[in-house]
Amino acid sequence: MRKPSPQLLDLLADCSPGVAQLALALRELVLTEAPEAEEVLYSVYAEVIVFKLPKVKGGAFCYVAAYARHVNLGFYRGGELPDPRRVLKGTGKKMRHIRFDSPDDLRHGYLRTYIRAAIERCRPN
Repeated sequence: MRKPSPQLLDLLADCSPGVAQLALALRELVLTEAPEAEEVLYSVYAEVIVFKLPKVKGGAFCYVAAYARHVNLGFYRGGELPDPRRVLKGTGKKMRHIRFDSPDDLRHGYLRTYIRAAIERCRPN
């Protein structure tokens, strides 16, 4: 598993320890499913890690956004994802997210299924 870059650790330094740990755990989960994914970091209304497939135009498939008290795992084409568990939130045409408030929320085995489906939506046919 890739270690977090110093830039990522700096980005998360202002977050509460619990939020930073959640963000890093979600990052690890995403990278387990897409070890080749590139990470793009930025700070806006949240501290954000965007995951994209290399050499794929429009290859961003998900993001981790760390807020003051929670973390979202978001999907750029989440409106197209199957959601049998009804965990995807959001009202836009495309984007959806799953909210994480505690480490207990990471225990759901179905999370990998959502990540894999998001990756498949970004791969060229």
